[in-house]
Amino acid sequence: MISRTKQKKGLPDSTTKRLRPAAAVVSGILMFMSFPPHETGFFGWIALVPLIMACAGVPLRRAAFLGWLAGAVFFVGSLYWLRHVTWAGYLSLSLYSALYFIPFAMLTSARPGGWSTMSRSANIGWMAALAAVWAASEYLRSTLITGFPWNLLGVSQYAQISLIQIAAWGGVYLLSALMVFVNAGVAVTLLQYASGRRQTGYKMHIEFMVSMFVLAFASSYGLRVLLSKEAPADNTIHAALIQPNIPEVGNWEMADPELIYDRLEKLTDLAVRTPELDLVIWPETALPDFVRYSQRSAEMVQRFTAEGVPLLAGSMDMEWLENGDQAFYNSSLLFNNRGELLDIYSKQHLVLFGEYIPFEEKIAFINALTPIESSFSPGKETTLFNLPGNPYAFSVLICFEDTLPYLSRRAARQGASWLINQTNDSWFDPDCGSVQHLAHAVFRSVETRLPMFRCTNTGVTCAIDSKGRIHKTLEPRTQGFQVASLRPADVGMPPTFYTLHGDRFAQACLLASGALFISLRFKSRKISHA
Repeated sequence: MISRTKQKKGLPDSTTKRLRPAAAVVSGILMFMSFPPHETGFFGWIALVPLIMACAGVPLRRAAFLGWLAGAVFFVGSLYWLRHVTWAGYLSLSLYSALYFIPFAMLTSARPGGWSTMSRSANIGWMAALAAVWAASEYLRSTLITGFPWNLLGVSQYAQISLIQIAAWGGVYLLSALMVFVNAGVAVTLLQYASGRRQTGYKMHIEFMVSMFVLAFASSYGLRVLLSKEAPADNTIHAALIQPNIPEVGNWEMADPELIYDRLEKLTDLAVRTPELDLVIWPETALPDFVRYSQRSAEMVQRFTAEGVPLLAGSMDMEWLENGDQAFYNSSLLFNNRGELLDIYSKQHLVLFGEYIPFEEKIAFINALTPIESSFSPGKETTLFNLPGNPYAFSVLICFEDTLPYLSRRAARQGASWLINQTNDSWFDPDCGSVQHLAHAVFRSVETRLPMFRCTNTGVTCAIDSKGRIHKTLEPRTQGFQVASLRPADVGMPPTFYTLHGDRFAQACLLASGALFISLRFKSRKISHA
């Protein structure tokens, strides 16, 4: 740990020591309020101010606890929908994710001289350092131990269309860093006033002005993108998105197969009558069996594709391995207008304890953390699907794969012009998990400039354009279908910086953060030996 030198306190009154944990809790609550279901996105721009003020000038271990406390409050609140699946997993994941707030809190505490210094350039440098450490921590949370990129700070702004356009350069991590930079600018201003270091009157601080300038620059860039003229589209995809609203359809023991077949048949029968329809989409695992091995499911697919419209079906799939075992997959299958299977995509990134159980054969009690009885196998590659006679290829993201930027980026690099997300959020309804899920999907479209259809069993069924605007939303937790349209990206359109280079911004923040902590460690040792 970095040894502490004597420094001024960021908060002037010693009685505030008891209030520091309360300030950390307030930060966690404000972050929670900025996400669905409350969606008060403005709070995200000030949520970390109480935590910064609480951690300024305290010992590192104390700061680490305060950071973890703020994170725990945030995740316990915002992941509450996960209790529908597993209470043990929900609490464990929340407390684990809170650990990634600790580096930010420690860096706030580690600044020599506290945050009340009058050096404006130093303050701005540390504001940038805090932003980098936050982005690096989010990147680590998104990649370590299969990754959990849920509710990154920038995701809270999914409805602020002009601001989120910068994700095409650095992903959602760039927006998170911008939000932390603004939070730090506000906190520095308040800390200097509170310390009494500003004696010339309550004038606007240069640190705050710089943070506002950066925010204004990002917003003006986004407005320029939104107002730019788009090339006329040669083609528009019209799809019927089927939302059967089967309760807990992921749990076959609780789902009624007859109810599933009945709703799919009635809704699809109405949908295929729509003129000029290019595709019918069923959600993730829409069928109660294996469509390639079930006569009833295969006959239903044949009947609807005979209407002349291809069908993308979410279904379980299975194959026999050379050793005689069976491998099970969560898959998406495209059938042409003659009912012939064109291609298959199997989900690549499985959900820990939701679709596979690690060490299930070695640790007996680990099955208690999840309701699933056996693990799926991951798919091996991204699939490019082609509709008959249509030059615009598409790729599928199944379930929470739309929260993982690398998969949509991989699809874009392989030549996809649009995306489809098939998902089933019935495990978590009725709750805010479905809307939080939608918020992440918005960023996949902005990062790659690829529009997306979202077809859900419950959740939010809609279309998202290449700028992240949401269209044609079907009311959640209702049965029905929605005919939506999107303009696929032009085949010759230049890829975004993020598509080409991925998480270079977040990785640079990670390297810079590591170098910064090493430097602080070295300086603290040097001081302690002086």
